Amino acid sequence: MTTRRNFLKCAGTAVAAPLVLPARILFGAETPSKRVTTAHVGVGGQGSGLLGGFLGVANCQVLAVCDPFQDRRESRAQMVDDRYGTKGCQAYNDFREVLARDDIDAVVIATPDHWHVPISLAAVRAGKDVYCEKPLGVSIEQNQLLRAAVHQYGAIFQYGTQQ
Repeated sequence: MTTRRNFLKCAGTAVAAPLVLPARILFGAETPSKRVTTAHVGVGGQGSGLLGGFLGVANCQVLAVCDPFQDRRESRAQMVDDRYGTKGCQAYNDFREVLARDDIDAVVIATPDHWHVPISLAAVRAGKDVYCEKPLGVSIEQNQLLRAAVHQYGAIFQYGTQQ
């Protein structure tokens, strides 16, 4: 059975993302409850590649992109809208505005390294599941703090280590 948790376990990387079967194949119809909605924080080089991978997953919908560089966030939001044929992807400068949205299930984080744990912690505390690029934190203590929060909030956390 395809669930949001199973999806995130499989779709942690752009390589694995296309391997997920859409609900319409498994169950005959795709419903909103079978779709995972994502936001992408950090859409530069690696983040842009991840975004492209998630756009290829049938039961995933990208709702928001976030990046401090205006041209980058706007061009990636346009890329999402072009892919879906809509104008529904929102572009944000501040990741906290993204995390405040109730309609986002999971957050993909591909920011500079020192932001990985702080944004992941905020996302988990906001009730989101997380995929985060490597390296995780800048200290063992940071990593342990995030691990404890993931367990406390019952979040799914996937750590990317493409080699």
